[in-house]
Amino acid sequence: MQVLFLALGANRAQAAVVDSAQVVADGGRPVVLVDQRASWRRMKFDPAVKVVELSRLEATRLPVRIERFLLHRAPRKVFRAVGRGPLRTGVEKVSGTYEARFADRVHRRLVMLLYRAGWGERSHSVIRGGLPGDGIFDLIVVVDPASMPYAAGLIADYEARGLSVPRVAFGLDYAASAVGADDA
Repeated sequence: MQVLFLALGANRAQAAVVDSAQVVADGGRPVVLVDQRASWRRMKFDPAVKVVELSRLEATRLPVRIERFLLHRAPRKVFRAVGRGPLRTGVEKVSGTYEARFADRVHRRLVMLLYRAGWGERSHSVIRGGLPGDGIFDLIVVVDPASMPYAAGLIADYEARGLSVPRVAFGLDYAASAVGADDA
């Protein structure tokens, strides 16, 4: 059985780790979709669990590439050009402050919110392309509330493509009775 865990909020990380390990123990193939791997650095997944980062999948989209150029790459080139010679140390400090206090905040608090509100609603095709097996799953486990819109988009994508819609659960325990009923 192939199971997709949508864990984009990372507030129930331990549940995702334990449930994905249970799927491996039961002979299934779990895939965990997370927003960024950095927020999961303390969690140790079973080696058989495939972890996919949504931020890496989204980084290939045109709006995100434009934003990266305007907020990060172009200012770095300007700082590099200005910061030669005796101005180097001062410009390096200003560059670091710009990245941490302005560019990263604008990216997190404005650009990604607007991106996911607009383009993100249609991100199921990006997610499907980044998942193994063309994104065909038997069960989708929605681990946290932040993952709900993505689950709805994936289900709509299954229906639009004429595929059988996978079962959706909010934890592996909730899907256990349905799994046993289908397999019997």
